[in-house]
Amino acid sequence: MYTVRKPMVMTIQFALFLALAIASVAPSAMAAANAEPDKLITSLFEAVNQRLQADQDKIAADKTHLITIGDEVLAPYVSFETMAKQILGKNWRKITPDQRVRYTEAFRQRVSLSLVSQYDPSKKYDLEVTGARQNDKGDRAAVNSVVTEVKTGTKYNISYKLFVGRNASNWQVYDIVVEGVSVLQSFKTASAEDFKNNGIEYMIAQLQNSETETQGSESTVQ
Repeated sequence: MYTVRKPMVMTIQFALFLALAIASVAPSAMAAANAEPDKLITSLFEAVNQRLQADQDKIAADKTHLITIGDEVLAPYVSFETMAKQILGKNWRKITPDQRVRYTEAFRQRVSLSLVSQYDPSKKYDLEVTGARQNDKGDRAAVNSVVTEVKTGTKYNISYKLFVGRNASNWQVYDIVVEGVSVLQSFKTASAEDFKNNGIEYMIAQLQNSETETQGSESTVQ
């Protein structure tokens, strides 16, 4: 089973915040920001407040509007396939292409719906990038930041891991780590035992069942 703990909620929420922000950035600005991963993260964070403000009525009426916005812009900039592949590790090679597609999609939906169920529009955040580094090849990067909840002053250490694939022209996020808690590692720990004991079809079904439960609980909130 995939249990979303409080630090993971913050991770998931911020992951989709990045997706929402991308929709607010003009292509020319995005191209410039892609050259430097730290500038990309900063640009996205600054843009997200504008997007959330612009769509607040739609989000208030239906929180799943967050998913609609994310789906429009998420694919080019967040690599859920890379996440899914790393979560399964060596077991990725043991499943069929169809199972890979279905697992990746179920994982993507699970992450998105977790955000919807936990999203709190009353919370505002400030971001300070504290460092960035790239590997020697220039195809992987890590951006470190401190995100502060404005009302309470609570600070979160958040790191973004990005890469540029062979066939991609822009940086893609493949992991976000909040206070040492990684999206990939949290799912990877649970998936190794699950795969061994139950197999991939069970894992896909569990992710899909989680989606249904989240949608059901969300309908009671609206």
